[in-house]
Amino acid sequence: MPTAAQDKLLETYSKKIKPILPLAKKAFGSRTHMTPEHKASREYTQLLVEYYKKGGSLVALAEELGVTYAGLRRRVITADIPAEPTRKRSALTDAQTQKGIERIKKAKEKSPDAYHDALAAEYDKGISLARVALALNISSSQPLYWGVHRAKLREQSPLD
Repeated sequence: MPTAAQDKLLETYSKKIKPILPLAKKAFGSRTHMTPEHKASREYTQLLVEYYKKGGSLVALAEELGVTYAGLRRRVITADIPAEPTRKRSALTDAQTQKGIERIKKAKEKSPDAYHDALAAEYDKGISLARVALALNISSSQPLYWGVHRAKLREQSPLD
């Protein structure tokens, strides 16, 4: 049962977030872009992090905003990962791409961490995550970027 303080926190932050949410949802592409949509998206993420650090429930906020909990959690967890500049098209050959995909598939059989590490390693080599998604029969490359971010986050703050 939420306390009065938690209810007040939810109300305060939902009032701050609701006006910028429609614009923030329109931000696509690299977080380095300087558009009104990306500015709103960065503000949205910053407000989520503040809310969470103050003890707010992301589940309750997701319900209040009509968004997914997973999306809020992803923003909070990856907020400290630096934005990467926009990448150029992959310069890898088809053979190099296929070898990279095979390494990713093998890592996926081992563990989620190994899979994410392989995604990050191949991404850093220049593999197209859209091509990987097609090879893995995934409808979007977005979850693959999530895996890359998870690996980089783990690399930045390894658990002892």
